Amino acid sequence: MNPQAPTGNLSQPLSNAEIAELDELLASVPEDRDPLDVAMLDGFLTGVVLQPDAVLPSAWLPLVFDAEGREVTFGGDQATVERIVGLVLRRHNELAAHIAAREPFDPIVFELEDDERNLVVGKDAIGALEPWVAGFMNALSAFPALLDRLDASEAGGDALTGILRHLPVDPDDTSEEALLFARDKAAMEQEVPLADLDQAIDELVACVMDIADVARPRRPVARTAPKVGRNDPCPCGSGRKFKNCHGRSVH
Repeated sequence: MNPQAPTGNLSQPLSNAEIAELDELLASVPEDRDPLDVAMLDGFLTGVVLQPDAVLPSAWLPLVFDAEGREVTFGGDQATVERIVGLVLRRHNELAAHIAAREPFDPIVFELEDDERNLVVGKDAIGALEPWVAGFMNALSAFPALLDRLDASEAGGDALTGILRHLPVDPDDTSEEALLFARDKAAMEQEVPLADLDQAIDELVACVMDIADVARPRRPVARTAPKVGRNDPCPCGSGRKFKNCHGRSVH
């Protein structure tokens, strides 16, 4: 796949209909490839946005369509390629805007159903976050700079555990890393218990924002003019002291 730059407003948030369309488009990727579904994509894009240094779409976009980044073709249908790339970029930009402003966002999550097609409720419903977190981990595996940054920060490590807690523990994995993960997951579930999916989503988004504070801290606004002391001459040229002139309105 070698898409051209999509046209249109790439800052417009996706509608529910477009999210469903994107999921169908991802499912249409040829069977010999391993694409993300839309929930995994959302976690993946979040992990990309949180990287300490910006990652270009040319680096992460191929991994959306195949886990190994292999070339993907859609039967020569350039319009389909441009549509799917445009939707993916719009969701990326939407997440980037929310995270930069530290504004909560709604992760793309599909609620679980039981065998009778009834929605799962309570703690069991929290399992719906697993695909999102798996996509998030795909991004961290592909671009490990974020993990390196979080490893050096206690707050970042706690926030990461708050996200990874939604992955299952493999009882057959007895490696040191797996045992450490199981221990941290159990401790997190005791310290921050979750009652249902809504609460789990709120906590997950809070952890994303905590990671952003570590990996991509907001810079203070640069001063555009030299600081004027209270007893300095007012810059307006009146000849009066700043405190007796325009400084009166400064609180």
